[in-house]
Amino acid sequence: MTPNECFHDLLRDIEPSPTTKTDAANAHRTMRAFLRTHASFGSRHVDTYLSGSYKRDTAIRPRRHDGITTRPDVDIIVVTNHSLGDSPSLVVAELYDAVADGYSRIEKQTRSVGVETAEVDMDVVPIIEPFGPDRGLYIPDRALVAWLPTNPPGHTTWTTARNAAAGGRFKPLVKLLKWWRRQNPTTGRHPKGFIIECIAAECMDYEETHYGLLFVRTLERIVSRYLIETLSGFVPTIPDPAVAGNSVTRNVSYEEFRSFRDQAEKDAKTARRALTETDPGEMARLWREIFGPRFPATPSKIAGDLLGAPVSTAAGGLVFPDRPVQPNKPAGFA
Repeated sequence: MTPNECFHDLLRDIEPSPTTKTDAANAHRTMRAFLRTHASFGSRHVDTYLSGSYKRDTAIRPRRHDGITTRPDVDIIVVTNHSLGDSPSLVVAELYDAVADGYSRIEKQTRSVGVETAEVDMDVVPIIEPFGPDRGLYIPDRALVAWLPTNPPGHTTWTTARNAAAGGRFKPLVKLLKWWRRQNPTTGRHPKGFIIECIAAECMDYEETHYGLLFVRTLERIVSRYLIETLSGFVPTIPDPAVAGNSVTRNVSYEEFRSFRDQAEKDAKTARRALTETDPGEMARLWREIFGPRFPATPSKIAGDLLGAPVSTAAGGLVFPDRPVQPNKPAGFA
């Protein structure tokens, strides 16, 4: 079986670098302080906090295009004192005007204000708590002209609980799934982000400790769990763990989900072959079909783990390897 350490190495490599994490932290703190102390918007401000994958610790390293690392995406929640009677468009516009006083590359989005800086891209999302703290949160939707229930803090709490239930392996599995998605694009952009976390929670084996087996069993469960819906032409309903009655897949098209499931079926078969492959070179090749060239499966490393490293004992108790040592060079950070 593929050594578990290969997956630990991959997880270390796809983790956002310390520089990326520092840039994300500085960006969200600066934005939050700016809005909190803004001359006019400050009176609308109730609270701000980091949200999204960086908050939940499910982010992976940013993409690279032509040797250039793209900016990480950072989500910032801005709780305001608006009400359900306020126009979603006007609330987004008011936030946009405030952000424009300190940032130049910005745009209005359906539910947020997008901000581009040299280091990060930010989604600044206004939400309201019209019935008071801990009594429901709502997000504006300019396209639907409506306030929709949401719960970013609940998502964070849920992800933490799932990770604990899985012995700390839920978040790493999510990162492996996200990396697999990046290396194997399918029709459209979805499912992605938090939807992947919800799919992982439904499909993972909470007792499995080997990441290779955990990954392949999750893909196989995706294939079987969502078979009936996709064959029937429907997108599976996957409940939002923090908003009762909501489905996280409501904006995913059938073509997107069917393509996602088909890719899972194809790669589950490849992963099964990779797990049981005894030839180190072929094993590396198969895993790299799934995870790309960052999978750290150098043939010599795998051979040593698979076959054991026989040693000879020389005089004086010194132990020497029976083959030349090849350093396992890290791929480096963005």
